[in-house]
Amino acid sequence: MTQSIQVQGWCPTAWQPMRAQDGWIVRVRPHCAAVSAAQWRVLAVSALAHAHPQIELTRLGNVQLRGVGTAQLPVVRARLIEAGLVPADADADLAPAVHCTALYRRGDATHALARQLSQAAIEHLSPAALARAGLQALPSKFGLLVDDPARRMQSIGADLQLWVDQDAGYGLALGGTAQWHGFARAEEAVDAAVQLALWFARERMTTAPAPTRLRGLLAQRTPQVGAPLHAALMQRADPLLPGPHAAHGQVLGAPLGRIDAAAMQELARQLPADAELRVTPWRSLLLADRAITPLDAAHWITRPDDARLRVSACTGAPRCTQGLVAAQTLALALAGDVPRHRHLHVSGCAKFCALPAEASAVLCAGPDAGGKALLHISRGNAPRTPISSVAADRAPAEITRLLHDPYL
Repeated sequence: MTQSIQVQGWCPTAWQPMRAQDGWIVRVRPHCAAVSAAQWRVLAVSALAHAHPQIELTRLGNVQLRGVGTAQLPVVRARLIEAGLVPADADADLAPAVHCTALYRRGDATHALARQLSQAAIEHLSPAALARAGLQALPSKFGLLVDDPARRMQSIGADLQLWVDQDAGYGLALGGTAQWHGFARAEEAVDAAVQLALWFARERMTTAPAPTRLRGLLAQRTPQVGAPLHAALMQRADPLLPGPHAAHGQVLGAPLGRIDAAAMQELARQLPADAELRVTPWRSLLLADRAITPLDAAHWITRPDDARLRVSACTGAPRCTQGLVAAQTLALALAGDVPRHRHLHVSGCAKFCALPAEASAVLCAGPDAGGKALLHISRGNAPRTPISSVAADRAPAEITRLLHDPYL
C-alpha cells in the first residue's frame, strides 16, 4: 500500500498563516535574529492562551506558534504586532525572508548589513513593489541570508547569501553554487542581491513550471552580477553547540526545536526586558553576552554532549494528518541509543519534513499492505532505498541494533 502525500510547497507568515491538522501555524521571522525577553514573554503567553503550549524553532531561524484557532488568529496577530515581532503592514510581512546570523554585536558590520538587506527586501522585493514593476510576487520559499564571517550558515537553504568577509569586504553567494562575488561596500552587495532577486522574478516566469528557488534557474542560465567571481567558498565553520561561549554568550538548545511555553515564560521573567535571546538556525537560542543558571534540563539543552542533539523529528502524529507515528516521542525515546557523532531523523511520512543536513540516518514511517505503520531506515540525509524495515511495535530494539551498525 502506498501513502498519498500532500506537500504544501510554501512557507507561512503571521499575515499568511498555514492551516494544519491541529490548527493554524503562525510564523514570526525575527529581525536580525533578535527577540527580546519582553517579546518572548508575549510569545509564551500567546502560546499558552491561544495555541499549543509550545514555541517552535525552525531550521531557518524562525519562530512559530502552532494550533492557533481560527477565531484567535486576529488576537494573536495583534499581540505580535504590538510587541514589534510582526510588521503592521501585511506587504512587509510577505516580503522575502532575510535570515540573519545570531553571531554579531549590535552596530557592527554584520548587523548593519542585515538591517540594510532587510529594508531593501521590503522596499524592492515585497509583493506590492514587484507588482509596481509588473512582476509577480516571489515564491514564499525564496529567501536571503546574512551570515557571520566564519560562514556557519552556509548549509541553510537561502537563495542569496551575504556576509562580511575577513578582509572587511562583502561576499555574495548564489544558493546551491560554489561560487561567490566580492564587493568593497555593503551598498554594492545589497544592490547586487536585489538585482539578482529581480532577475529571478523576471526569468522564472519564462519557464514552465516556474521554479520556486533560484537554483532551479541557475542550471540553465547565468545572471550577470558585475563583480569579481571567486571559484570556491571558504571552509564552513562548525555551528555553536549548547553551553557557554566566551566570545558570544550562552547557547540554549531546545529539544527537537520545541520550547515549552511555560519554561520560556519563566526564563524570560528572570531577564531584563531588553535582554536578547537570539534565534539560531540550529534550533537553539543565544543569550547574547550573558549566561543564566540553573535551567530545567527537561526543557533546555545546556551541554554539547546531550543525547537529544543527536535526533530530530517532524511534527508527526497526532498533530499532522499525514503522520503515521508519533515522530517526536519516538525520536526522544531513541536519542540515548544514537551513537556519538551520528544523527537520526524521524519522519512520520515520506515528506521528510524538517530533515536536517547533518542526518546520518533517517527513520521514515510508511503503511504496510494492511495499512499498519512500518518504519524504514536508510543511510544519509537523502533517503532512497531503505536498508531495513521493521514494524512500528518492534521499532526500538531493532532500530537500536541498526544504529550501531558501522556501515549505516
